Amino acid sequence: MGTNDIVKFEALSPAEFFRRNREIAGFSNSTRAVYQTIRELVENSLDATETFKILPSIKIYIDYADQSRSWVSIYVEDNGIGIPGDEIPNVFGRVFYSSKYRIKQHRGGIFGLGAKMVVLYAQSTTNTPILVRSAPLKSDVIYEYQLMIDITKNEP
Repeated sequence: MGTNDIVKFEALSPAEFFRRNREIAGFSNSTRAVYQTIRELVENSLDATETFKILPSIKIYIDYADQSRSWVSIYVEDNGIGIPGDEIPNVFGRVFYSSKYRIKQHRGGIFGLGAKMVVLYAQSTTNTPILVRSAPLKSDVIYEYQLMIDITKNEP
């Protein structure tokens, strides 16, 4: 009997790894997840303004989406540089895809996991997509996506 008959090997996508091990990024329970979500999204807002010398204006709304299930809706809006429409799906839906690899960010982790962890936690606890809206600076177009991550393929 060979080793292949005893031990089965398989690959695990980065999205599946972080979904299974969400406590690594601070999403160990619902209370921590609310805190981490707000923290990650506000840090992104600050980076999107400070890096480009824009005085930040950040609005945060927190409310129950479904109180009987203890589902919380968190909305963060800022006056940052925005995300190009064609990049939004990858920015929020592909683990290890980030501007943090090219642009020096001032806060948050080096992996660019924050917003992706928000998406992974939300979809694994509610099985519903997140809503993302963004408009690049000086653009009249607002891009809107409902996103979930295909955890097997690590893509939106």
